[in-house]
Amino acid sequence: MKLFRQIFITARFRAVLQGLIIGLLTGAVISSFRLIIGQTLKLVQKIYTQATFSQLIVLGIFNLILAICLGYFLKTEPHIAGSGIPEVEGQLQGNFAFNWWPILWKKFVTGIVAIGSGLFLGREGPSIQLGAGVGQGVATGWKQKGSSQRVMIAAGAAGGLAAAFNAPQ
Repeated sequence: MKLFRQIFITARFRAVLQGLIIGLLTGAVISSFRLIIGQTLKLVQKIYTQATFSQLIVLGIFNLILAICLGYFLKTEPHIAGSGIPEVEGQLQGNFAFNWWPILWKKFVTGIVAIGSGLFLGREGPSIQLGAGVGQGVATGWKQKGSSQRVMIAAGAAGGLAAAFNAPQ
């Protein structure tokens, strides 16, 4: 009985520690994501309101280059398109297996570029996918597989959703 209690307490402590790490990292990633998007939107609005015709042409060329870069990212990692919620659902059901790092950084960059430039994309879906990527990264670091990994992915996704809505405020 004493051995069982010791194992149970150790497993519980490990789960709490993993949840804490996932929550802190997800909060940091999503907070950075939202902060950069906000600053980018302010910059883009300022540029558009004060730009001359020739500056707008240069801005159009710059936007075209950004679109080509985003298209390249989408071609190399098609699962970063859209909100990312269906991918996370499929991952939790065991239908998909993703390499977390390329999805995390490419979704972060493309989300900032897309949302920050004023395109129609909410930040909640990308925040969920970013959080799931953080959860999967922590699970990979702890060498978790199967249901333990899916629990950590779900914890990251939940943390991403909470951070997207400023919960708790």
